[in-house]
Amino acid sequence: MSPPKIRPNVSVRPPEPREPLRPARNEVKPQAPVTPRPGTSGVSRFEAPSVRQQPVALNAPALPARGPSVTPGSYPTAAQVRDIAAMTDPVARNQAITQGYSDLSNAMGKLLGTENANWSTFATWASKQAGVSIRGEDMPKVFTDLLKGADAVGGPLSKVDDLLRKLGLPSLPLGDVASAGNQALQNVSKAIADGNKAVFEEVGQEFARFVETFQGDTQYDAAKTQQYLSGFPADKPLLKEAFGHYAQAMFEKDPNKKAELMLLANNKVGLHEQTQLQPHVEKALNSPVKDTFRDVLKQGIEAQLNALPFPANLAGKAALKTGVVDAALNPVVDGMASVFRRVATEHMMKLAVPGGALKLGNDLPPPPGMESTLFPPHLRTIDDPELKALLGQLDKSPDSLTGTGAKDWGKLDQRMNYIIDLFRSRQSDPALFDPPFGQRGTYPVAPSAPRVS
Repeated sequence: MSPPKIRPNVSVRPPEPREPLRPARNEVKPQAPVTPRPGTSGVSRFEAPSVRQQPVALNAPALPARGPSVTPGSYPTAAQVRDIAAMTDPVARNQAITQGYSDLSNAMGKLLGTENANWSTFATWASKQAGVSIRGEDMPKVFTDLLKGADAVGGPLSKVDDLLRKLGLPSLPLGDVASAGNQALQNVSKAIADGNKAVFEEVGQEFARFVETFQGDTQYDAAKTQQYLSGFPADKPLLKEAFGHYAQAMFEKDPNKKAELMLLANNKVGLHEQTQLQPHVEKALNSPVKDTFRDVLKQGIEAQLNALPFPANLAGKAALKTGVVDAALNPVVDGMASVFRRVATEHMMKLAVPGGALKLGNDLPPPPGMESTLFPPHLRTIDDPELKALLGQLDKSPDSLTGTGAKDWGKLDQRMNYIIDLFRSRQSDPALFDPPFGQRGTYPVAPSAPRVS
């Protein structure tokens, strides 16, 4: 049925009451069916009463903006950091620590961005490398193989064998030599494991506390930051300052200033951590290797002598009492200690990072693609006066990688000279954020979590 035509706008006589005139309307195109409101079934939408619209306040406050946040359970909380540090199995604990550092690094990256690595990013790979020493992977075999061809050990060992034959004993078993090396390695591994635990328990909690405090924030709040920093103990000023710099960096828009704030924070955490680690490093590097070797070898000889019947063992016991056996063992022990330190240094003095392994005793190589510039764009020149002063204090070759190699890792100043250039040259490497075992962790950590090598 055609719609009614619109009449010209002229005066007309009103129609009869029995035929009321309806307003004219334009043609309406078919529309999709609409579910009627309650109480309007069967009533034309054109004839239904209009829906009353709710008033809209033109000055209604907008919902508060929300800054970046981190998914709960994707990183260890401060309490969970303590739980991980309390694990008794040093191998499983190291794995959990390494994963924990990585997930804290990732959580920090969500707040501060991943254009700059944070200290926990670097700690991930240092902890993973420590795990090699903690597990003692391949060390005893490498040590034993080297001993077989070491002139410093071979000659003196043959003299010990001559003495043992005169005492009616067989040659010194090579198994005893390997056992001595293994025992010395266990001493070194324990010192490294203790340091790994101590640093994570202390610094890991602070990274977790930072994430818990500042996630969701959209702008720097000086009062809130000051309240947060008041939670640091008075004897940890470097940590307090470092996390204050992280808080500033979180909201810094200038990429140069942000990179410098991150480097300043990383260096201060690094200096604090390495100072705390000094006793553990000295214990690992200066482990009483000679005493360990001598004790193991002497115990083997004594066991053989005690197995001899009387009076065949009298000469041997006299040789032990008069020091003849010690005198023969001294050159062997010296040679073994020399070989062990060489092997242990090779194991300890390297850092495997994504893309390769760094030998800490050598000068730090420039990152790939930065052979001429050495440092990433935002760190090629340093403007921040406080960062300049700290680099001047710690860097023995400013703006250069020459002379960065640490010949004695037991010296704090040599370690820091290497570390600050490691931080500066690799701070923008995105591969450092890769998970060390191929996947992110979940928290809390199950006590029976499988080990990952």
